[in-house]
Amino acid sequence: MRFSAFSHATPSKALLLDTALILSLLPHLFTLKLPMLAYLLLALVFIIKKKSSKSVLVAFGLLGFLAIAGSFFADYNISNFSRLLLFVSVILSLLVYALVLQRLTRSINFYILISPALLMVLSFFFYNSIGMLFYALFTLFCFTFLLLYARMKSSFVNALRINALLFLFSLPIVVLLFLSFPRISYKNASFGFKAELEKRTGHDGTMYLDSKALLVPSSKLVMEVSFGKDVPPDNTLYFRGSTLYVDKGTRWERGERKRAKTEAVELDKRVDYSVKLYAHHKRWLYMLDIPLLSPDNSRIGQDFITLRDKPVEEIYSYEGRSALEYKLMQESSSLHENTLYVDIERDKRSYEALKKAVDLQAKDEEKALQLLQFFSSLNLSYSLKPKEIDLAHPVDSFLFDSKVGYCVHFAAAFANSARMLGLPSRIVTGYKADRVNSINNYLIVRESDAHAWVELYLSGKGWTRFEPTSTAKQILSPDSTAPVGGNSAASTDASKLQKLFKLANIYYLYSRYVINTWVLNYSRSKQIALLNELLNNTLFLLKFVAAIAGFVLVSVLLFVLLQRQQHADPLLREMQNLMKILKKEGFVRAFGETMFDFLRRVAKSQSRYSGLAAISAIYHQQRYGNKEEQATKRLRAAILAFKKSL
Repeated sequence: MRFSAFSHATPSKALLLDTALILSLLPHLFTLKLPMLAYLLLALVFIIKKKSSKSVLVAFGLLGFLAIAGSFFADYNISNFSRLLLFVSVILSLLVYALVLQRLTRSINFYILISPALLMVLSFFFYNSIGMLFYALFTLFCFTFLLLYARMKSSFVNALRINALLFLFSLPIVVLLFLSFPRISYKNASFGFKAELEKRTGHDGTMYLDSKALLVPSSKLVMEVSFGKDVPPDNTLYFRGSTLYVDKGTRWERGERKRAKTEAVELDKRVDYSVKLYAHHKRWLYMLDIPLLSPDNSRIGQDFITLRDKPVEEIYSYEGRSALEYKLMQESSSLHENTLYVDIERDKRSYEALKKAVDLQAKDEEKALQLLQFFSSLNLSYSLKPKEIDLAHPVDSFLFDSKVGYCVHFAAAFANSARMLGLPSRIVTGYKADRVNSINNYLIVRESDAHAWVELYLSGKGWTRFEPTSTAKQILSPDSTAPVGGNSAASTDASKLQKLFKLANIYYLYSRYVINTWVLNYSRSKQIALLNELLNNTLFLLKFVAAIAGFVLVSVLLFVLLQRQQHADPLLREMQNLMKILKKEGFVRAFGETMFDFLRRVAKSQSRYSGLAAISAIYHQQRYGNKEEQATKRLRAAILAFKKSL
């Protein structure tokens, strides 16, 4: 039996097919070459206007050939077809070409029917992102719905409900197949949305102190890091980028230095982690201090800077291992003269003040601690929009005049001050992450986390990290000279709202990272790792089984819920309950049989069904005769009485 809340007219097969084609073509609008895109848009105009004469077909046949030739003329080389994406692009263009010619004939054949599926499959070669994952699920849902809507003689809502039932029923099977058959990797493919390839800030071996240093970093993602265990403490989250030795007044550079081996003595706290690095078009791979192993196709340089063999032009994932507690020992004789070079005459005020504040005869470590205390006593402020300093006397200007800066100003002044005290120094640029931007073992690093710190060479301890920025007495708002924060209710509410949005964003990024790692990049190696974990970790096995069972249970509950077809008409809802009762008794309404004839047939079959006559009278009176306000209640009571009499 089928109830319909309203009559419907199924759209034409051509309209449904065009809907499917549009959905499958949308992702390719960003991947087709310009000649093919123009060809497709021109064809759309003729299809809408229903112009499909023989001359039009011939014209589009020639135009399509020229569009394909124009799209790939520069790439036409037999050897180039070993590049997967070029090959797929050619296949895509040929598919679109054939599709346009077939659609202009206004006939529907097998090729056109399977074209939406072929186009969607090809889109997976160009996109490998969360957005495409959900779009693929959405289009698959739409494809099955359009097929059902075309085949079923039912309402739009009913076809949608049945399609949802089929999806829910298939979900556990899809999960099982996914775990059993990992995704194939394509060595030479380049995946990802173009937006994800947008350039991030990359260190270039230079730190500026002039106007170039006043740019406020953005919140773009630089790295997503997943640790083997919990995220390490804040004071260890330094991702090393480049080391700078030479002070040029307006900037610091790497400079030429002796080839001298620095020995890393690992003390404690070894950590393993995975990094997803976004394109920054430089060779630097950012590793936690201090890296122990270099990723594939990279090397750890003299200053423990990790360099790839070629620039990072797309999203790049690599594994890292670092020691969080270490010594970087080097023979004092091998230290380059740049580590001690300083222009005392340029910043004479600073030198005179240091001679009074620091014991020049003290040991290296004691000098360094006194230098930190000296910086703390100057009442310096941190701001992303500091006042410009006098670059003719950069240290004096920052320490005694402007007194406002951010990490580059603190680092440059501290490194020069250390050299005035006879302590070898260098500046390290990279990223200083914060556990505030972490969930479980997941950490995000943004451009705004770009940082500069100082390493001093201390006798017996080697190169030792110092954080001069921490000596700032207050943090100023970028838009004013007032300290960040405030006691007003408005600022407190705004701060709470900002924290809420920030937390929501971190959870979103974490979810995206998990999906990327375990869905989009689910490979054979990950499958083996998952199986090993299931076999060797009982707690993980129990969690996995519970998760699968919960997923199946939710799918079943939703399936049952959707299966209960409800009607907007309360009278029809009551009659549907009656149909279920009669079905259990072995009676099903025949195709074309009216409700009156069906109920009368059942009532005549046995005397115990005689109560159906009263039910039929109430229903038909309310349905086709004079309306009564209490008819639904009377019908429900009659059906309940009939059910009890059985």
